Amino acid sequence: MNKKTLRLNWNGYFVYTDNNVHRYAPTKAGVYKIAVKQKAGKLRVRYVGQASNIDRRLNEHLDMENESNECLADRIKKYLTKFSFAEIGDQDDRNGAELALYKHYQPSCNDPDAIPNGPDIEINYQ
Repeated sequence: MNKKTLRLNWNGYFVYTDNNVHRYAPTKAGVYKIAVKQKAGKLRVRYVGQASNIDRRLNEHLDMENESNECLADRIKKYLTKFSFAEIGDQDDRNGAELALYKHYQPSCNDPDAIPNGPDIEINYQ
């Protein structure tokens, strides 16, 4: 059986602020990446996720009083962070894309046990 391939239309990286989330992130479903700018200027993805409403989920991560992921909250507070996203309507495709992102980036702020068991699909990362 051939592996499914999804060609994602990535948007960003945008500086991770309330204003930019409202300006750029859709209220549609999809996957997203949160990256930290390293000393050499290169971005390193520290967290990947999916949401039925990308705008709302990205804003939830910015709510430091209620963000339960201490690793992510610490990175957002201390460093220049940026976000990128791609719209994906189908839930199985989102699960597979999130799993592919996790395998590719191995982000330090994701809980490996919280990554969904999605289908094995190929995606583009930029």
